[in-house]
Amino acid sequence: MVAGEALSRRTLIILVGALVLAIGAWVLSFRQLDKKWQTKPPPPTKRVAARSAQPLNLQAVTASGKTVAEVWAEFQKNGAPKLTPAQINDYVDSCGRDAQSLIVAARLSGDLEFLQEAALAYPENPLVQLEVALSPSATPEERRAALEAFKAVSPDNALGDYLSAHLSFSEGKYGEAANGLLASLDHGTLADFSEQIMAGTEQAYLSIGQDPLSAQLAAMAGLTRPTITPIREVSRHLDSLKDEFIKAEDYDAAHPTVLVGLDLGQKMQSQAPYLIDQLVGMSIERSFLEQLDPLTATGGNGQTAGERLAELEAKNADIKATTSAFSETSLKMDAAASQEYFKRVRRDGELSAMKWVLAR
Repeated sequence: MVAGEALSRRTLIILVGALVLAIGAWVLSFRQLDKKWQTKPPPPTKRVAARSAQPLNLQAVTASGKTVAEVWAEFQKNGAPKLTPAQINDYVDSCGRDAQSLIVAARLSGDLEFLQEAALAYPENPLVQLEVALSPSATPEERRAALEAFKAVSPDNALGDYLSAHLSFSEGKYGEAANGLLASLDHGTLADFSEQIMAGTEQAYLSIGQDPLSAQLAAMAGLTRPTITPIREVSRHLDSLKDEFIKAEDYDAAHPTVLVGLDLGQKMQSQAPYLIDQLVGMSIERSFLEQLDPLTATGGNGQTAGERLAELEAKNADIKATTSAFSETSLKMDAAASQEYFKRVRRDGELSAMKWVLAR
């Protein structure tokens, strides 16, 4: 489905499947599962911690005299450098204790007081509400309240709908989950603000005297993506529900479930500059496409499931070829090119930045 089409995504689903009455039936079907599946969550997914190392400029020399390869190896072995409480407080103060610096400080230190300060000072900031909703220390009630606040201040961001659905699934409230997933169809973006976290973390390391390349590497090494696991689990719930509906011969509910899964995978691919988002989104979309007849139309442009699968396969091959070639070419980049690469990663995405390096 193409973002920005005149038809809303919900209307498109109704037209594609001729499901004028099925949406209500779909929600009803979910509600009937509320008690049946209340204690049956999907198997746990391996949590995504720091981003895995992507090919880097291994020969560029940092201000410390070490190559990027040496610095990166140190970060992989020992983690990114730890900032002292005093250094973190100095960084936050230098930024005027704004929302971004407080969230970065909370992540760097693990001190919830920074998050609490941010929540009190910036209740209308979407990054703050998202961080509260993702906090392991938050209660389900606090997560729900933060998600509702997040959706209010970031109304076109489908991430709030997916996280709300994930929370509802975990509580066995399948009717509520269905409502959240339907709402996601009308929201065209999906953003978890990782770019802001990366930029703020880099600034924190620059504030303690790290050279620009080392600061970029430290920010990359320390970046976590806590939204990926719940999104994966939502897709797994959808897949399990689709099987349940088919077994019950409830095809009016099975069809929209597949289409919501396709939309989730496509939004994941468009959300952020990192390849992990592309690959996870492609995997989700592929898993639902493979359940359709290859001739089934899957979008407003008339593209079939088979055609889209071929497109994803070509995209996957392009990613593999680009990352392989970049692994070798990056060895020849100097420090200036490395810094430009990082800049382009944030602006245009990892794949585009790699292709820029290869075209130089």
